[in-house]
Amino acid sequence: MTLLRPQGLGLSDVVDVADHEDLFEIVDNERVLELSHLGPGTGFRNEAAIVKSTGVRERRIMRLGVSSLDVAHAVADRLQFEVGFDWNDCPAIGICHSHTDPHATQDLVDELFAALDITRPKPFVINFGCTGYLKLLRFGAEALGQIDSDAPIPLLTVETPQQWHDAADRAFCGIISAGATGSVLSRSGQHALQQSAIQSVPVPEVDRNWETLFRTEVGEYPEFTGGYSTRTVMRMNGEAVFLNGVELMIDAVRQAMSGVDATDRRVLVVPHQPSGKMLRALFAVLKDEFPDAVYLNNLERYANSISSTIPTVLAHLDEVLAEQNEAPAKKGDLIVLPAAGICMTSKPTNLAQGWAVLEW
Repeated sequence: MTLLRPQGLGLSDVVDVADHEDLFEIVDNERVLELSHLGPGTGFRNEAAIVKSTGVRERRIMRLGVSSLDVAHAVADRLQFEVGFDWNDCPAIGICHSHTDPHATQDLVDELFAALDITRPKPFVINFGCTGYLKLLRFGAEALGQIDSDAPIPLLTVETPQQWHDAADRAFCGIISAGATGSVLSRSGQHALQQSAIQSVPVPEVDRNWETLFRTEVGEYPEFTGGYSTRTVMRMNGEAVFLNGVELMIDAVRQAMSGVDATDRRVLVVPHQPSGKMLRALFAVLKDEFPDAVYLNNLERYANSISSTIPTVLAHLDEVLAEQNEAPAKKGDLIVLPAAGICMTSKPTNLAQGWAVLEW
């Protein structure tokens, strides 16, 4: 892994479309309880058990008739309106869309580019899972390092995991949510990118109980919106992913903090937010090592939206801070972004790990 320390690059404010009621409906824990009992395994005992395990009370799914393209188009329009740029003036555009179908991401990008009449920029297309936003930041920094102009590089995350999860799978149904975000990396961005790192980490067999970390299977499974359909879904070795994922995020924060000067500056830690259990374990260790940092959690209303999770927190940063009785983000605050999760290219044996540091 190579740690990148960009010079003179900054991120715009982040936008999301979580408030688009025409795109999404809210799935509460009463519905998750029902769904969890549709499969062959043991479902959740009650709604309180769901909250304790997942930390989530609300999660979003696409409404019937809404497509991934609709979600992507909505967040692209909001980003262009908020930041102000011409898509065809961008040297490149980064897009993450995670899926069990290896063609789904490129298909979505082709449809989006056609809908927006984007012809000149080269798309950087990734199916990357939970560390996807960090991969996009890395891509943007490397791309800008090769050009002299102040051209913007938009970074989009479009996650619709209901398409590739079994709605009755207790490991996933309580935590996942649809989400989409947009931001722009450029030389004039107001939030300086100080660090960027991403890598694939092999997990020894003994640390994954001699089983795979993630695998896919094909069958007929319940839909979050009701009914059943035949599709390829993701399965997770929950205990192994939990233990190794927490360790990798702890390590990511340690490495990020070792490379910054936090003297007289507030540090905000915005981790990927896979589940309530994982966040509690993560924060328990980090609060001992870095007691002055502020640890942000917005799982309750936004859940785990794969690569959209971290940028969704950034899009609602002051709101999340206020909910934790903290002052709004201000210039000079350091924002540490650690993440770990599925490694799409080596699902059975590896986890992806990464981090970034922003100066607000």
